Amino acid sequence: MQKVFQSIAIFCVGIQFSTSPAAAQDYLFGVPRMQMLVTVNPDASVKIEYEISFRNNPRGHPIDVVDIGTPHSGYDLSNVRASIGGHTLKDIRVSKYVTQGFEVHLGRRYAIKPGGAGTLHVEFTMPDMVYQDTTRSDYASLRIGPTWFGEKYVRGPTHLQVAIQLPESVKPDEALYQKREFSSKAATDQGARVGWNFPGVRLTGKNLVAVSFPKRDLQRVIRQTAIDLLVIWFEESPRARVVLGLVFLALLAVVFFRFSGGTGFSVFFILVAVSGFVFYHRPGIHLMAMPIIVVLLGLNEWLLARRKARYMPPIAEVEGGGIKRGLTAPEAAVLLELPIAKVLSLVIFGMLKKGVLRQTLVEPLTVEVDEAFRLDDKTLSDSERQRGKAYGAAALKRGIVVHHYEHSFLFLLQSNPGKPVREIQFGIPVKMLIQSSANRMKGFDLSDTQDYYRAIIRRATEQAAAIGDIPQREKTIDRNFEWILMGENYGPVFDYGPTYRPIWWGRGPMSSAPAAPSAAPSGGGGTSFGDVASSFSGWAENTMGNMADAVSPGSLSLPDSTGGFLDLSGADHVTGEFFKALGSSSGGGGGGGCACAGCACACACAGGGR
Repeated sequence: MQKVFQSIAIFCVGIQFSTSPAAAQDYLFGVPRMQMLVTVNPDASVKIEYEISFRNNPRGHPIDVVDIGTPHSGYDLSNVRASIGGHTLKDIRVSKYVTQGFEVHLGRRYAIKPGGAGTLHVEFTMPDMVYQDTTRSDYASLRIGPTWFGEKYVRGPTHLQVAIQLPESVKPDEALYQKREFSSKAATDQGARVGWNFPGVRLTGKNLVAVSFPKRDLQRVIRQTAIDLLVIWFEESPRARVVLGLVFLALLAVVFFRFSGGTGFSVFFILVAVSGFVFYHRPGIHLMAMPIIVVLLGLNEWLLARRKARYMPPIAEVEGGGIKRGLTAPEAAVLLELPIAKVLSLVIFGMLKKGVLRQTLVEPLTVEVDEAFRLDDKTLSDSERQRGKAYGAAALKRGIVVHHYEHSFLFLLQSNPGKPVREIQFGIPVKMLIQSSANRMKGFDLSDTQDYYRAIIRRATEQAAAIGDIPQREKTIDRNFEWILMGENYGPVFDYGPTYRPIWWGRGPMSSAPAAPSAAPSGGGGTSFGDVASSFSGWAENTMGNMADAVSPGSLSLPDSTGGFLDLSGADHVTGEFFKALGSSSGGGGGGGCACAGCACACACAGGGR
């Protein structure tokens, strides 16, 4: 019968020798017999009695100190009793080498000589050891286990016996084992006693036992939360700890390098080393760190996305200064901080709509400047002011308006003939558009103006969607094309039955447009252009996605979403210089070896302790 374990009591016995570190390497001993009796008390404490038989190797060193590990640090030295061969041992101290435990000094008189043998008796009381059973409300649970020693110190098998004396009213058939079956159950005057017998065990690993029993004789039990139980399970699951540790380090790498923009490798490796050390010794902290790193990952990505979206410079607005009317769709998109790719698309689509540009290829979108707005080589190389006059004159003849911010776009497009739009760097023109839009807001209320243009977008979308007559609907879409495209859900407006085509394509099915490849565009999403060729909204979505390649954050002096918040490249440089100096200054020679005292090595290295 298996149950959820409640408490852990793993005892470490470390053997100390008053010898030099070099001599400590010769520890060789056997433990032919070990007995542990655990008696349950009504107050949730237990009395532990230990009988440990040692047989020292003829080549070994005197065993004059034995460390006894305890389940936790709540023991009281005043209730510890120890003896060997019937002789009381009074020199008992807090252990210097076991994190939680005490040390029993045998002294010269009772030390176990090389080739000799002796049986050490120890008894003490440990509080807070009996827990509420999680499977039955009327039962309590106790889990405990004897010590083990290091593989290189122990010679021969051990006859290990563990017994638990249960409260007086508990009957043998009421005691329930957890995972490992009882070797024996018996009724005594003090209540049922259960036991486990290991006749030939290698005392180099855990031998945990556990029992559940009725709690009617107990005055109290220790209760644990679900989190406490999860930590206990996690402590005892090495594979889960390794897997979760790797997951944590992977998430930490993503968070750290996204935050630092790919810098700070030396700092990261220090964090990895510290995390590994802490997680190894404190599994509970490891578990607590997992939701924290997930939250940090989400928060970091949210901040990076928000940082990427915010590109507006400071605006000298006046609260209550009124609404700035008369902005074009691209200018309004800037004020609303729509994605830069969409802003650029609105500029290009707007000039196509006015006939300033002509589309020469559908995918990837390629355009050319109309002959009427194409400048001769002299004017093209002239000043921006002269180019502006030429564009203005051509626009006047056509009866249209070419906005000032469009001049630099036209210049770049004419300077890169036949090049797809996404392959031309429009960073400078877009930056000028952003700055001019901010300048136009001086003296106006930004918040009210943003609400005003959101209302225009919403009204344009609703009007077009409400029209059932197809020719009339197309006229409405043509008139409000850019404003509709600024909405979040423009697909249903364009995909209303017969496939919509913008006026620069003429009317008719999309298939009459330049042929589209069936492969997805390199800069777009996972949907291929062939999949969306019959849908203008799908084409527009892919095309605007590709536009992101045409504007680099650096050209706008904007924070790159991959650039992080903190540059730690300086730390990498300092670390590199440090190791470089260390390598150049270090010479040869020098000794090494164990730096601990003999007793410390024996205790710390003697297997599963705490």
